[in-house]
Amino acid sequence: MLILQGVTYIHPNRDLLFADINLVINKQNKIALIGNNGTGKSTLLNLLAGNLYPSGGLVSASSKPYYVPQIFGQFNEYTVARALHIEDKLKALKEILKGNVTDANLTILDDDWSIEERCKKAFVHWQLDGVDLAQKMETFSGGQKTKVFLAGILIHRPEIVLLDEPSNHLDILSRNILYDYIQTTKNTLMVVSHDRTLLNLLDVVYELNKRSITVYGGNYDFYA
Repeated sequence: MLILQGVTYIHPNRDLLFADINLVINKQNKIALIGNNGTGKSTLLNLLAGNLYPSGGLVSASSKPYYVPQIFGQFNEYTVARALHIEDKLKALKEILKGNVTDANLTILDDDWSIEERCKKAFVHWQLDGVDLAQKMETFSGGQKTKVFLAGILIHRPEIVLLDEPSNHLDILSRNILYDYIQTTKNTLMVVSHDRTLLNLLDVVYELNKRSITVYGGNYDFYA
């Protein structure tokens, strides 16, 4: 579950983006978040993900959401492992396998002995065969960067997933893999997208403006 209570966000330049937003997202809800450009859809996803903090109000989540961003330039100097926040866990696993079985390494690994195997399966699933976890993100195309982060869903196995324009840069085959995920997953989803095919796979439309979120029960065609 995700909850926003009286959430306000003010830009660093002191411009108000939205104020007193209240929202409850229940388990396994699949939500399309829409609104005019500049209303703060990406900002709201970042607040829900914990990447930003509200100027006022409270954001709470029953478990840590997994966030797929729209823009990836900030990750160019990162390895794939670092961008996916698994670098420390992989290092701990390698140290343990070398015989360095310390409490610190065991704590970091957190009994996640299958993480390398999940990475391989996730990359194959998203047609990223041969991707090296030590590879720099700057070596990938836009579509490949998107698929690296989408692969992170299979790696991290979150309950809550936040997607910001996830079909951008994807070819037709990759889009179909994404559509299949959205249709079949038991994850709680909130998706920002201009892809009408994708939006119509979601159950509810939430329309964001400066003062409220209006809920429409049905997919995007129903909303339109």
